[in-house]
Amino acid sequence: MRKKFLLFCFCACCLAACSTTPKTPGRVGQMYFATVTFGLNGNEIALPSYKTIDEAVKVYEKDPSVTLQVRGYADASGSEAVNLRLSQQRADTVAKALQIRGVPLRHIHAKGYGAQKPVASNNTPEGRAQNRRVEIEFPYPQNSL
Repeated sequence: MRKKFLLFCFCACCLAACSTTPKTPGRVGQMYFATVTFGLNGNEIALPSYKTIDEAVKVYEKDPSVTLQVRGYADASGSEAVNLRLSQQRADTVAKALQIRGVPLRHIHAKGYGAQKPVASNNTPEGRAQNRRVEIEFPYPQNSL
């Protein structure tokens, strides 16, 4: 009984850590994640995030049959309707950047989720900045990088 309890506690801690830690570019299980960040109240991609987009395109080029899931998010500082619209604009902006770099639009599914699924607290400026993001997710190519 004690071993089962310890295993449960370990799994619960791992799940909690995974749900609150921002994803960094790279392989996670059989998926590839990249996070693109944005400034306050805008859909302009932060300059350092262009490198992240370029890296995601390189991974896509290894298996161009996959479909990229581009999910936009906002912090919780605005109304639900505003955050939903803004997160969709952010997802569309990243989708356009991917398309410009050679990913066909038919291989990109972009959707905004508003302030759902924050990766950090919305009570601090740093946390809100982390929540203003777009996540790019797609199956990891069979050929390793």
